[in-house]
Amino acid sequence: MKLIDRYVLRQLIGPFLFFMVIFGGILWLNQALRIVDVVINNGQSGAVFAELSFYLLPKVLETVVPVAAFSAAIFLTNRLYSEAELVVFMGVGHGPANTTKPYFAFGLVCFVMMTLLTHVITPFSLSKFQDRQYEMSKEYLTQFIVAGEFTSPEDGVTVFFGQTFPNGDLRDVVINDRRDPSVVVTHAASEGKVVGGDASPKLVLKKGSIQQFYPEDRTLSTIQFDGLNYDLGQFAKDVGERTFRVEETFTWHLSNTDTNRATTEVHDRIVKSLLSIVVPALGAIVLLSAGFSRGGFFARIVLGVVFMVAINAFRGFVQGFVEDGSAGWPILYLPVIIAFGAVAIMVRMGQAPWKSGVRGVINPNGVRT
Repeated sequence: MKLIDRYVLRQLIGPFLFFMVIFGGILWLNQALRIVDVVINNGQSGAVFAELSFYLLPKVLETVVPVAAFSAAIFLTNRLYSEAELVVFMGVGHGPANTTKPYFAFGLVCFVMMTLLTHVITPFSLSKFQDRQYEMSKEYLTQFIVAGEFTSPEDGVTVFFGQTFPNGDLRDVVINDRRDPSVVVTHAASEGKVVGGDASPKLVLKKGSIQQFYPEDRTLSTIQFDGLNYDLGQFAKDVGERTFRVEETFTWHLSNTDTNRATTEVHDRIVKSLLSIVVPALGAIVLLSAGFSRGGFFARIVLGVVFMVAINAFRGFVQGFVEDGSAGWPILYLPVIIAFGAVAIMVRMGQAPWKSGVRGVINPNGVRT
């Protein structure tokens, strides 16, 4: 690689990381906010929220890498134009075909990143995310043993715990059971403790009473106790078996699965990786294809963004056709062919205005020699 190509390649790294942080942060925050309700409803801590958010990061990066590469290419190309560095490139005969070489090299770096993400890291992280959610759904005790709040583990049952402690100790326990229409049973105790774990959990109540109220004859009976075992296992929920989706399955495992959905997923991952090669070059050539413009590159930037969005929309469109069986998996590669073809055409078109532009080398005094 020539010195000038290495210079462009190095200059792409900074903007790429910047856009990765900006776009990735926005998308990651949006995804993380969606799991806030899941964490709160299951009575989990902030550490669990951070863990689940971390598992979402690879999927976010999978979306952000092509966008960041495209934005970095446009940003750098526009900067090279505004700082007259493109004039120097032209002066030494460095036209669009040569100028896009470092962008394609950067695209290969993005290809490696996307390959690792789509085939390995993202399926692994999504699998961990689903595993953690499944574990949370089974941890039903944390869903209603919450300090200072009235919760309902089951229709007709309301519980209240004044204080909770990490070792399972409880204070000011009230359990109101209205499941039997003929009687309302209320357990009240000043102290309690959860024992037995998730397998057969029990609530040991101390220094309390059982109040039974009969609505028909409006009578109330009270039983005092020093100790009482209350079965919490009755509130356990049947969450069923853990199911696995194709998105959380490694590619080499999907390759052995003879289903249309698995085949589509494998080839879609390959398509995402291949598109990441051409995205940086697309961001550059859409600005360079028509030569210099005194009015700037705004219209061309808009054109490039529109083309980028259209390619991704078309990828989703053909993916839907393949998933429902209307077409075979080879059409998944049409967006890749169109993207590479469009870049090749724009490079060809850009050679003419570039060759007819500035010729020769411009010396430091601004005189062409």
